[in-house]
Amino acid sequence: MLKEMQLLSQWFMALGATSVIPAPELYIRHAGNVKGAVDSLTGTKMLKGGVPASEALGTFGYHFDIRGGIEGLGARASAKGLGEVKLPPPLFNVGIQHAILNSVSNLAVISPASGFEGYASSAGRIVEFNCAVGQGIGIAAALAMLSNRNLNQISNQEVHDILVNTGKLSKIYGQPNSQQEDIARLDNFENALAA
Repeated sequence: MLKEMQLLSQWFMALGATSVIPAPELYIRHAGNVKGAVDSLTGTKMLKGGVPASEALGTFGYHFDIRGGIEGLGARASAKGLGEVKLPPPLFNVGIQHAILNSVSNLAVISPASGFEGYASSAGRIVEFNCAVGQGIGIAAALAMLSNRNLNQISNQEVHDILVNTGKLSKIYGQPNSQQEDIARLDNFENALAA
């Protein structure tokens, strides 16, 4: 990517730019999952409504869709005495913390499974969801640069406040699932399978 950035810099200079300063870190699109997010997102958190409305950047809803299956999930669930989990689609508030890593100061991974745990990746894999997170990461990156901080030091709240102050905050309407037994069942399922 750094070699490509040099070529891009040369192209901008050829177009008349007087200076091109590449970012010290580059956006990497990754299709897998990462560990060590600032605040991982689970299916249970999604069912509980997601990020608190006071710091949310938007709202998203989608089914826990595992069409095609997850290899070994049924067998592992059966071995642990768990039945199949069928749940209503979550309607949850989103932030950026699941896409930012603790261990790498200035890295965000925006993908179909970044920082998702349990069933979360099946609802969070949708492109529109990840575009919204990407917008928040862009704001967070600018804020980090302007305040001389690392990306993993920027909170959902700070990005939320910028969106409020600029009149760009989307309607926030995430709702916790009213069926507490659904939340408890998914929490048990996710924790049991992780053990």
